[in-house]
Parts: sequence; structure tokens; C-alpha cells
Amino acid sequence: MQHDMSNTLSKQRPPRVLFLGMQSDFSPPSLRALLDNGIEVCAVVVPSSQPSGLDLPAIQRREQPRTARTVLPLLHASVLQLAWAQHIPVWEVQRISDSKAISELASYQPDMICVSCFSQRIPRTILDLPRLGCLNVHPSLLPANRGPVPLFWTFREGCERTGVTIHLMDEAMDSGDILAQEPIRVPDGISYAQLESQCALRGGELLARTVWDLYRGRAVRVPQDETKSSYHPFPSAQDFVVHPAEWSARHVYNFLCGVTHWSDPIKLYVDGEYVVVQEAISYSHIDIDNIPDVSRGELLIRCKVGWVKVMAALN
Repeated sequence: MQHDMSNTLSKQRPPRVLFLGMQSDFSPPSLRALLDNGIEVCAVVVPSSQPSGLDLPAIQRREQPRTARTVLPLLHASVLQLAWAQHIPVWEVQRISDSKAISELASYQPDMICVSCFSQRIPRTILDLPRLGCLNVHPSLLPANRGPVPLFWTFREGCERTGVTIHLMDEAMDSGDILAQEPIRVPDGISYAQLESQCALRGGELLARTVWDLYRGRAVRVPQDETKSSYHPFPSAQDFVVHPAEWSARHVYNFLCGVTHWSDPIKLYVDGEYVVVQEAISYSHIDIDNIPDVSRGELLIRCKVGWVKVMAALN
């Protein structure tokens, strides 16, 4: 009976979706892909921008500022701008597990909830709202690299490829059944922002396709293999320390290119001292016979295999 009802609904109207995202670079491509593929986004939900200690409503409507009601360059728009441009209601949640927030979101009666980067843990009461489940866009090839910032660990582990996964959400972290996956190559020298952008764009396209497949009863659920799973938390200061004698030059170079512009400084531990790196310049796996000239601030660092040239912070 459920299958027949789903087929009947799919002939009458498009999928009805609640979208949970953030003011980040990762969320907008998913929302844009849903809208571009004829999916009805009934509301957009973002975490509150106010500190959690303030006495604020659990959920409140976020209206478009009058000064912002102009023609928007939607190619680079935020989730708020995309929603406002399509007259989609936007809700800010301070506590998504609060009964008032749950009641407000339940009133939309979504077929699915789509999540693309959301900072609050989503409780079971929200996961159970949509009749077809909650879908999450995760930038790794699950079950590998579960956790909040998988792309950092893609660089830290020296992976030559990553990918995006669309999976059903449960109460555990990134452990629900997989509905779709696509691999993405990690080329030498790519930055975190560039790789995140590729994952976001591919993830949005995959999300929209998966929403339609699930709505039409065509999606195949694949349980994750727990024997192949890995989880990483937010990186600590120690995770920004590199021992070049233990890594290849390519690994060091790509990690530096990937995360040098994070707020934490990257330090190379060389001959008992720490070198703070501003930028990775080049690398080679060929042993050095004649040390080439370097400019002020540049250093050549020997690695387990090869060497890497970096721009070091000057004292």
C-alpha cells in the first residue's frame, strides 16, 4: 500500500523537501540542485547565528532584510539568498530538539529532509518526521572518514581520492544506509576550498537525483560495512604538526597545500625544531645532489622520500 501511494503521489506532485544547511560554501550547491531539478523545497532551516547562552526562542522565522531585496547573483548566493529569491520560508533554530521547533517543522509534512552541512545534532523526533527519511550529503566515500570535517583527514591521510556519499540518516554519526556515491580524485596541489567546492557541486547533483529515485521507489539501500569504517573528530593542534621524516614529499606537499589557510598554523618538526609554514612551493621525489638556491624565507625540507620546498614564517 505504501508503494502504491508513493507512485500515485509522484504522478501528482514533485517531492516535498525540508532543507537543513548553513551559511557555508558547502550547503548552497545542494539547495540550488534541488530547486533546479524541480523538487519542492517547502522551507530552509539554518542554525541560529546567535550564541547558545542567550535566552532566545528555539525556532524563529528569518526574514529577508529590506536592504537586501535586490537582484542577486544566484550563482554564488548563500542558502538564505537562494531561499528568499524563491520565496521559501527560512527558519533559524537555536535548539532543533525543542518541542516548538519539532512542531513547526512537522507542520510542513515533508516527504524527505535533506541535510547538507548542519552543525546541530538532529534528534530522532526530527529524523522520523518525513515519510521517506532524512538524506545527508557527506564529502567522503563512506564508511571511510565519518565525522565533521572529513576533507581535512583526506589531506592528513594523503588520500589520492575521496568522494561524496548520499546516505539515510540515523542517530549515529554518518552510519546510515548508502543510497548513492561518486569518487572524486584529489590532484596534487589542490586546496581545501577547491576540493570542498568539487564535493559540494557533485554532492548537490547526486542529492537531487537520489531524491527523485527515492520518491519514485527506485533507490537501493546499501548498509555500510562497519569493518571498513573510520571516524575522525575535529582536528586538534597536534594534527597540524607534520614529521617529514615519516611522510613522502608528495604527502607533505599536498597536506600543506590543502590546509595551510586554516586558522591553525602548520608546523614541520625538523631536527628537533618546529618550522611554521606559510606556503608549500614545490616537491620532488628525486634525491638532491646539489642543493638549489632558495630565496629568503624558503626552506628545503628532506622527507622520507624526496624533498619539499616551503615558505617558512620569518621570525
